[in-house]
Amino acid sequence: MNYINVKQAAKKWKLTERHIQLQCKNGLIMGAQKFGRDWMIPEHAIKPIDKRTKEAKNLNDGLPHLPMPKKTPFLDMTNFYHTPGKANECAEALSEIPEAKLLFEAEIAYSRGEIDKVYKYAKYFLNSHSGLYAMIAGGMLLAHCAIWKGDIHMWREAKKHISEAPCKHERDSDILALSLAAINCSIHDTIDFPDWFRRGSFELLTVDSLPAARVFYIKHLFISAQKLAKGEVKYDGVSGLGLMHTLPYIIEPMISQAMADKTIMTELYLRLLIAIAYNNIGDRDRAVKHIDKAISIALPDMLLGALAEHRRQLGFLLDERLALASPEALKKLKELHKVLSEGWHKLHNKILEKNVYASLTIREREIARLAAFELSDKEIATRLNIAVSSVKSTIAMAKNKTGAKKRSDLGAFV
Repeated sequence: MNYINVKQAAKKWKLTERHIQLQCKNGLIMGAQKFGRDWMIPEHAIKPIDKRTKEAKNLNDGLPHLPMPKKTPFLDMTNFYHTPGKANECAEALSEIPEAKLLFEAEIAYSRGEIDKVYKYAKYFLNSHSGLYAMIAGGMLLAHCAIWKGDIHMWREAKKHISEAPCKHERDSDILALSLAAINCSIHDTIDFPDWFRRGSFELLTVDSLPAARVFYIKHLFISAQKLAKGEVKYDGVSGLGLMHTLPYIIEPMISQAMADKTIMTELYLRLLIAIAYNNIGDRDRAVKHIDKAISIALPDMLLGALAEHRRQLGFLLDERLALASPEALKKLKELHKVLSEGWHKLHNKILEKNVYASLTIREREIARLAAFELSDKEIATRLNIAVSSVKSTIAMAKNKTGAKKRSDLGAFV
């Protein structure tokens, strides 16, 4: 990357050197770095906006703003990113569209679990006020940071920024609502989902937002399927693991569509979600098939943050398959998951007033979840290829840690 100094930037942008130095100091010029007493600025950095000017007012009023190559805040889930291992090349291809380049870099940094870097990007987008997609993306990035850090104040700030994004059309409002649903899915909060999202009716969304919409819709269905299996909700004509058994028939064609569209990040998330569904209904072979495919997508660009999001549900099965592909990646995954798990449980429990326990081991959580799904000790033992006595002792340990009185109560803690 080529850099220019403050004097060169001042001439290029027709601003004072003092103004640019202040913008660098306040983190409003993404990529600016200080060497000794001098600031160096990326050659393609976005011009900082003076909030006192007419230009800033226009941006805040939702008038024309910096362009995006795709009409969506979910840039990484479009076919712009279409080949595993090419994330850095994709970012460089956006050098002439600096804002899009920063957004894509931020999304990839999140998928890699580089949360401190993501936080810097998020604050930049929220401070730059450069349009609808940038403000929504900034809020989403900040919300993801809040999950990893377990920070409820950061979470509320993120949702506030998304809600205040400058929508001009109904389509803009739907993309904003989709974004809020997306981050709420991350902590299993489904209360405020709009009806059109619950139905999967995405006809008003931009075509570029559809790959992401499919992923978040499946997350919504998965949350519903798990609640049904644990007896937390009731649906006419279906009970237990009935909805969980149905999910693969919905997700499989979506994976085929993602492959045809070459939206590899969408494919990655769908494969992880279908693996969880298959694992929950006891189809280990199909779960392994999709986990292996997901790993083959993630490893070339080291998207271990995306894998860490799903380790809580996939447990040892993900660990076993990743160990075969890359022991070093497994080690890093465990480190990332430890941080994410602590933050997720803290934020989830505060917002939903739940008691999901981070202290349960992967095996305890796995067995407790199957017990909550009303599988017998023998069925669990057969499913996991362990002794019935091990199942009984693990359930007893989980009940002791959580304070659950009976095995069916464990559903509230996993």
